[in-house]
Amino acid sequence: MNKLFQVIVVWAVLLTSHGAQSQLKAFPEAEGFGAMVSGGRGGDVHIVTNLDASGVGSLQWAVSQPGARIVVFEVSGLIAGDLHIPHGDLTIAGHTAPGAGITLLGHMYTTYNADTGNIVIRHMRIRPGDPDNDWPANQHDAIQFSTANHIMLDHIDASHGADETIDLWGGAAHITIQYSHLSFPIYDTGNGWDHNKGVINHRPCLDSGNCQPGDRTGGYISILNNVFTHSRNRTPALSVGPAEVINNITYNGREGFVHHNVSAGDFNIVGNQYIAGPSISLSPFWFDPENSSTPIPTAYWLQDNLVEDPGEYMGTVQNPWNDTDFSNAYTFACCGIQANQFNQSAAFDFSVHSGYVAPVIHSESNLEARLLPTIGAWPHDIIARTSIQELENRNGSWRNFRPADLMIGLTPTTPPIDTDRDGMPDDWELQQGLNPNDGNDHNTVMPSGYTAIEDYINGLASSLSEDLIFYDGFDSE
Repeated sequence: MNKLFQVIVVWAVLLTSHGAQSQLKAFPEAEGFGAMVSGGRGGDVHIVTNLDASGVGSLQWAVSQPGARIVVFEVSGLIAGDLHIPHGDLTIAGHTAPGAGITLLGHMYTTYNADTGNIVIRHMRIRPGDPDNDWPANQHDAIQFSTANHIMLDHIDASHGADETIDLWGGAAHITIQYSHLSFPIYDTGNGWDHNKGVINHRPCLDSGNCQPGDRTGGYISILNNVFTHSRNRTPALSVGPAEVINNITYNGREGFVHHNVSAGDFNIVGNQYIAGPSISLSPFWFDPENSSTPIPTAYWLQDNLVEDPGEYMGTVQNPWNDTDFSNAYTFACCGIQANQFNQSAAFDFSVHSGYVAPVIHSESNLEARLLPTIGAWPHDIIARTSIQELENRNGSWRNFRPADLMIGLTPTTPPIDTDRDGMPDDWELQQGLNPNDGNDHNTVMPSGYTAIEDYINGLASSLSEDLIFYDGFDSE
């Protein structure tokens, strides 16, 4: 074989491999507008070796490394400090932390007004402290990705935001939040911290009515299979479509879906469950655009949303405008929203948008049994377990719930042996026909199409979701 032919063959293999990988989802279970985010695929592996807030071997050190990178853990427990993500092309595999998972006792954020993007984060707990001079209450979000793009958040446990739990306000777009658990936003009226809200997304240029090419778009948001507890509202607040809110549970809030900003676009709101709680009266939907003129450029497909509000409404809402019992129980629209904007003929087909993967839609009547054992970060800590238990018992309240010991029920274990420090255990590499002494084979393309390190972390996440057992043998207070 002559050298020119050899070069052509090598390039053909590389191009074919790259093409196959570019069509891969972030991981096999990824859905929605963030499904095709590649994160750190093809980059270096960085191992978190300590629980320090900064310095070599810390999580902050790992995410700050240049280039594409996949971050794995050989420690588990609590990290006291904020986490700044300075640039994209990043995967954080929190589920690799042995035994106790990872809890960030701080804020996770990207640089405001920077186009940070292409990020996959799985199985992380984000639980910041109270507002202070650095993070005043009106800027205090557990996760602040306000101007980020192309983000996949999977099995995240976030709490204790005094503004939002997750802030995507500044035009962030192409994002999926799935199988996550958003609980206990800060509620402390003595300190004036009473915003306690969930997720917000907006396109700021709509406020002036002067959006220009190149402005951040907002929208392209998927909120799928999540559980919200004890949030006043914004579960979620989406003002820009295309966007979808599918198969989520909201407990002990007032307005579930809202706009709360100048609005435009198409919205699918399907198969969710809205459960009244003790802290406030429920109003499942509140379509409240802040547009200065009509008609409002929005449209909605709203189907199969289950409402549990004893004494007010118990049942499934197909279209609020056509449901006399629902419209008698709630005021659900204002400010120019009209009945003809709802349920024209079918759900909006978002598959016309590049990078979108349609989610599987499940029955709204079985969401609790399906979601509660496995949502959020593995394993469930005392905050997650308390939130889930209160939802199951239909009790609890808005409050600043901060147990003194966040490690109750969590036990760090020894990481598996990884001789070549490539993020993949020796035993797993041998099973896959890889070399546990070759630190460069983590980017070997496997039969699945994913790289070897992705195959490992994807398989680990899938097995955790299948094996998680809800633990309730603890004192929630």
